[in-house]
Amino acid sequence: MEEKTTEKKIIEYKPFIFKGNSREFFRIWIVNIALTILTLGIYSAWAKVRTNRYFYANTYLNNSNFEYNANPKRILAGRVIVVGLYGLFILFSQYLAMYHLAIGIFVIAILALPWLIRQAVSFKLRNTSYRNVPFRYIGKTRSFYYFFIINALLPILLIIIISVIIHIKLISAILIFLVSGYIYIKFKELIINNSYYGANGRFRFFGTIGEVYGIYLKIAGWLLIIGLLATICLAIVSEIIGNIEFLSEFIHKIKAQMDNPSQPFLVLFISILMTFIYLPIIFFQKGLSDAYHLNFVNNNTLLNNAHLKGDINPLKLAWISATNILAIILSLGLLYPWTKIRYFKYKLEHIYFRCSDYEQFKSLGYETGSALGEESIDFFDIDIGL
Repeated sequence: MEEKTTEKKIIEYKPFIFKGNSREFFRIWIVNIALTILTLGIYSAWAKVRTNRYFYANTYLNNSNFEYNANPKRILAGRVIVVGLYGLFILFSQYLAMYHLAIGIFVIAILALPWLIRQAVSFKLRNTSYRNVPFRYIGKTRSFYYFFIINALLPILLIIIISVIIHIKLISAILIFLVSGYIYIKFKELIINNSYYGANGRFRFFGTIGEVYGIYLKIAGWLLIIGLLATICLAIVSEIIGNIEFLSEFIHKIKAQMDNPSQPFLVLFISILMTFIYLPIIFFQKGLSDAYHLNFVNNNTLLNNAHLKGDINPLKLAWISATNILAIILSLGLLYPWTKIRYFKYKLEHIYFRCSDYEQFKSLGYETGSALGEESIDFFDIDIGL
């Protein structure tokens, strides 16, 4: 009797692919800026939709692209409300000295923050679709208030109380380190575990706090190395300058005038010098952080039984980030589209997805909802990316 052997099909990881380019995006970007200025900001909602649609439409997985379906009018309505409330807060606090009203607006904003973040997550997901199947979010508003009160506010208050009682900075720093990892994990669980693709595609996150602490230590370690290298380089440059007479005299003149604020050229020179030193370091750290966190989240997330994977090189993304900010400064902003494409493309094309059946995900149709939450988050620049 012949033995029947069954070959198990190996499902390979497929990379996300970005097909956009900086020339196309530059045209969109420059028109967006011009029309936003001409319309006194009104066109900014349409600019946001045009930008998102370009990036989504050029993002491919398994030969199918994503779509962004938000209505710019809904975004504009949310933006008007947010900007209006912020304007009233500035008016009452800075110009009319009506501090009780300003405090009232601030308190309302703080109390509404969990709801706003929940709305932002839901709005972004339900306006994103892949293969005509939209994403959706089922997390409840009360879950966000629970997170902010129990998982964020109480641990922070506990740290403050302990710091006041003990007065030992090292213990406070250790507690902040431990609590920040806990808050990060709980927030990711709240966002990812309540996200769905279609009717039956559920995301699940199983990252651990220990891995987050490992990320923090790796970032701190690289920054320590960068700091030591920068110190050594500055020492070498100083020694070289000290041995070159005219450069040495120039540096001495600058040092002699640093306490004189009436030297606008000197102030400008020092400001530019500090910009070229510190901004690349800040953006280098951003690239490191983005890479480590994206790899961590992707490597610990499932969509039903389908796996995500990230293999972004943290040092390469950090280098891209640091050189991007220098390119933006030196080009007076004109290279921004190129830097945005460069950064996004590298991140995206080092994320992979392994799925045996793309047809398993069924659509529940498209939903509509408030854009107020998302506009609030974007306006105050709070990152809630998955």
